[in-house]
Amino acid sequence: MVNERIKLLRKELGLSQVEFAERLGISDAAISKIESGKNTPAESTIRLICSTYKVLYQWLTTGEGEMFAYNEPSTDELVDKYMPNESEFARSIMKSFARLSDSEWIKLRDLIDQIRKEGHP
Repeated sequence: MVNERIKLLRKELGLSQVEFAERLGISDAAISKIESGKNTPAESTIRLICSTYKVLYQWLTTGEGEMFAYNEPSTDELVDKYMPNESEFARSIMKSFARLSDSEWIKLRDLIDQIRKEGHP
C-alpha cells in the first residue's frame, strides 16, 4: 500500500517524520496519519513526494519497479535550470503547476474558462 511505501521511503532516506514533512512543506502529523493508514495521501502529495525525493511514481503507487529515479532531475531542478532568471514567484508557480493532479488541472481549466466567459481578457 502507498502508506507503507511512504514509510519505507522515509526510513530508507534516514529521515524522521518531521524532517520528511518539512521538505514537503506539510505537517509531520499529516505524514504520521498517512503512514499509519488513517489518511490516504492526495494525488498532489504523491507527486510532491516523487518530485522532492526523486521517487518513481509507479513504485510509490503500485510497488512495481525501482524506488528511485536515478539520474532523472526533479521537477524543481528542471524549473530552476530552465527558468534561472525568473523570479522566485514565477518559479514557484511553475513548480506548483507541475504537481497538479489530473482533477486539479480540470478545475484550473474550468476556472480559466469561467474567467473568459465573464469577459476578462
